Amino acid sequence: MAPMAVSLVVPADGGLLFLSGFTHGKLKSGSRNCDGHIRRIQRRVVNRAVISTSRNTKVVNEDEIRHFHGTDYNKGWTDARGLTEERILGHFEELSVLVSDRSEMHSILAQQRDNWNRLFHTTTTIASVFAATASAVNGAVPGPGLQVVAIILGMGAAALMALVSKFQPSRLAEEQRHAARFFKRLGADVEATLQVDPRLREEASSYWERSVNTLHALDRAFPLPLTPRDVEEELPKQVGPSKLSGEVDLARPEVKVSRHFHINGWTPSAVEDLKHTAHLLHHSDIPEYVNMANKAKLINLILSITSPLLAATGVALNMAGCTSVAAAVTVGSLFAHTLTHALQMGAVYEVYRNCAGYYGDVEKSIEQVLRLPVQERQDAAIFLHKISMALGRVPAMTPMVPISNKTAGSLF
Repeated sequence: MAPMAVSLVVPADGGLLFLSGFTHGKLKSGSRNCDGHIRRIQRRVVNRAVISTSRNTKVVNEDEIRHFHGTDYNKGWTDARGLTEERILGHFEELSVLVSDRSEMHSILAQQRDNWNRLFHTTTTIASVFAATASAVNGAVPGPGLQVVAIILGMGAAALMALVSKFQPSRLAEEQRHAARFFKRLGADVEATLQVDPRLREEASSYWERSVNTLHALDRAFPLPLTPRDVEEELPKQVGPSKLSGEVDLARPEVKVSRHFHINGWTPSAVEDLKHTAHLLHHSDIPEYVNMANKAKLINLILSITSPLLAATGVALNMAGCTSVAAAVTVGSLFAHTLTHALQMGAVYEVYRNCAGYYGDVEKSIEQVLRLPVQERQDAAIFLHKISMALGRVPAMTPMVPISNKTAGSLF
């Protein structure tokens, strides 16, 4: 096989170009159904046109040529002949299947737990209404049978309220909906990455490691089993953003970008723009949503304690013979429970926590890419475009976040 010839030139504006003329492989992802399922990745091989330029160029010095001559500028996505690496494609096919399956499981659980929420609320409402009615009738026409009925129904309503306050099916349903969305986003990111030119992607092994770490982080953040321990871990004393991706190795130093020639479009100004955005996310956006999650958690805690406590008080009053007061207190417990169900502060807490986690994931993406070698990074223009869209900002704006802004995100 003839050796692959690669010429390295630097245009007058400092951009780095590789000139080659071999057949190049390209991966193309299959289209997705409207329900978010990911089809198997299809294979297609196309001829890559030679990159050329009419601008004045200059050749970099011999040391720089030797440094980049051995670099696989297709970043591990193709072999020496420019053909698709079938093993890498197989890995991402397996990942797509796993992500699609996770998304489907969490969607099913979201529907199931939403059904639980409706069932518990309906049952509690019926039990409370009949308990209050029996207490009121017993006050007008005393009878031991009515008192027993009021006590039994009141105890049942109090037990159901306590169970709902503990597990909060509305919050669990919201959690599973978020999980399904984040898994779909991971699958869509894999598809979108495989559709672009390999030279514009992140290095294959780095992207694979990051995708798998994200999969495991989502599994830990949104567990499928439902146990009291899992519920306690999801409602900790100290609220923090949900962890939607793997941890960034902060001990690894940031890789500086050369001012003389640019690889993958990375310039010092692009790096400074990303650092400014990450700083705002870390010190403004994320703390703001964590603070709102803490407030929602406090309101949720007060409402969750109030309804079963009032229901238990109504039972105690029925036992003491204060039937009229017991009927009023039982109605009050039903009102508190209905308010808790209507406000769904547990679901609101979950929304705020995941908003903070979403912005935290964007910050991690920035921190992680700045620690990769420049030649292994995704193309700067594509990465900046992706971050801008993730934050709800105009992609073409420079800088991404105006200097006068105190927050980076405008999506939520």
